[in-house]
Amino acid sequence: MSASVRGLPLSRVLGRLARTTGWRILIEPDTQRSVDVAFTNLPPSEALPRLLGDFSFSFTSVGKGGRELRIYRSTAAAATSAVDPIDDEEFQARPGPIPNEWIVRLKPGSKLSPEELAKRLKARLVGRMDDLRTFRLRFDSAEDAVSSRPILLSEPDVAGLENNIRLPVPEPGIPGAPPAESITLKPRAGGAVDQVVVALIDTGVQSLSGNMEALLLNRVSVAEGTPGADGAPTHGTVMAQDILQGVGRIDAGADGTRVRILPVDVYGAEPATTTWNVVRGLEAAAARGATVFNLSLGGADDSPLLDEAIASIRAQGGLVLAATGNTPGVGLTYPAASPGALGVTAVDSTGVPASYANTGPQARLAGPGTTLIQFGGLNWVTQGTSGATAWVSGLAAGWMSQSGATASQAGQWLQGAVPFKPPAGK
Repeated sequence: MSASVRGLPLSRVLGRLARTTGWRILIEPDTQRSVDVAFTNLPPSEALPRLLGDFSFSFTSVGKGGRELRIYRSTAAAATSAVDPIDDEEFQARPGPIPNEWIVRLKPGSKLSPEELAKRLKARLVGRMDDLRTFRLRFDSAEDAVSSRPILLSEPDVAGLENNIRLPVPEPGIPGAPPAESITLKPRAGGAVDQVVVALIDTGVQSLSGNMEALLLNRVSVAEGTPGADGAPTHGTVMAQDILQGVGRIDAGADGTRVRILPVDVYGAEPATTTWNVVRGLEAAAARGATVFNLSLGGADDSPLLDEAIASIRAQGGLVLAATGNTPGVGLTYPAASPGALGVTAVDSTGVPASYANTGPQARLAGPGTTLIQFGGLNWVTQGTSGATAWVSGLAAGWMSQSGATASQAGQWLQGAVPFKPPAGK
């Protein structure tokens, strides 16, 4: 066996292993670790301990020439969860619905057991949000998922059925840019109740230099694994600095700012997240006091579950800002087109839309299409509606910090301060 694995969740590594070897792999539920190893031409008896770390395993023959690998923390009998074989292509950044998954929402007061329903449909229950009466089913094939649809829709307790939608990571930027403006913001003294918290729903955010790190709250993750460390900033790292640049435009006083960024990683080690994880990220951020929510991500497919989560945030006085996307034209993109969100497009210094920017009806606000940041001793440049959205989120939070206004009031203020004005004739 040979492997080169950098910060991937064990579940993904075992899925590849199952596909490559044909082994039947069983794992004890909730057995998780991040795998970070490299080795070449080792027998399984030496390779498996490197992959599995402190977990125990048994490797036996089954049937005619078959092999069974059990991975466990307690006893081999506790390894009852089958690992699905996966291909690399399943983890490529392909946007759109995941063909073998359903997100199922139940009616209030439903007594339907997700476990029993999954068993009846021969599916796997791979996620649940009990407070939203929502769970996630995965089938062996797209065909099995399609066959289950009429059964699910005929179930009296089912309130909604939708696809889980994959959203790829936007490009983070390229090095070799002109020098970026130094961010000199410092945190203003005060307790958590005084803070203006911006939730950055994105990839993981790396350590920031100088005073910037002090403006970040404890990082939160709803996804497995961490991005590979290749010397480049992650998308989340770039967005964090763009937010702080927006804050600095309006709240750079000597006494410091009340703004804090709450990084919420919804991607983990994968090149794409899902609407399921975005909703989980929004919930986690709201529970930690965020009032401004930055979504520098999106795609062409609507998600009723995500729309509902955004509407709930707005109803509670929160402000959700979302990128309109980097596909030119006027097509709808989500979640920017969600009724509860404010879409942000990218313009130049004169207000002319960037050539790549989506300027559809969801484009309500506009921010700078080109942003510059510093990371790893280099200057980086990013172009896109992602950075424009982060900058506008920072602007809103800075105004709230200065004025004492609410997030709802900041949303109204933005529509007068940085409105998107389509060119004449558009």
